Amino acid sequence: MTRTYLQLPINADEGFPQAFRLSFLGNSYQITLYVNALEGEQPLPDDYLYHLPAPDAYLVMTVQREEPTGNVVILRRKLVCNLEIEAAELAFLFRTITVAKRNLNGIGSYGSTIIGGIAAR
Repeated sequence: MTRTYLQLPINADEGFPQAFRLSFLGNSYQITLYVNALEGEQPLPDDYLYHLPAPDAYLVMTVQREEPTGNVVILRRKLVCNLEIEAAELAFLFRTITVAKRNLNGIGSYGSTIIGGIAAR
C-alpha cells in the first residue's frame, strides 16, 4: 500500500532530546526524540555528524496518544531510514537522520537534518 506522508515538525537545530505535540486524525500525540550515543575511547570532533542509525548511536522515538485517562504509549523504538513503522492508527517513515554532535543537548545550526513523515495506517 502506498501512503501519503506529511512531514513531521522536527527542528533538528533545536537539539536532542526534543519533544512536540501533534494533532493528527482527530487525536493529539506527544512525540519525543532522543539520541543514544556511546562515548568511545577517543573523543569525536565537535563538528562530527552522526548518520543514524550507526553501530554506536541511534535515534529513538516515543509516541504517546493523549487520552482522557492519560497518555498511552503506542510506540517506542529505534528509527531506521527508509523503514516504514506502524503503530496503532499511525505509520511513520524517516528518510534522513543526521545529528550533529553539538546538537546533543545543544541548540544551534550545526548540520543536523531529520526528515520524517506521518501517515494514517
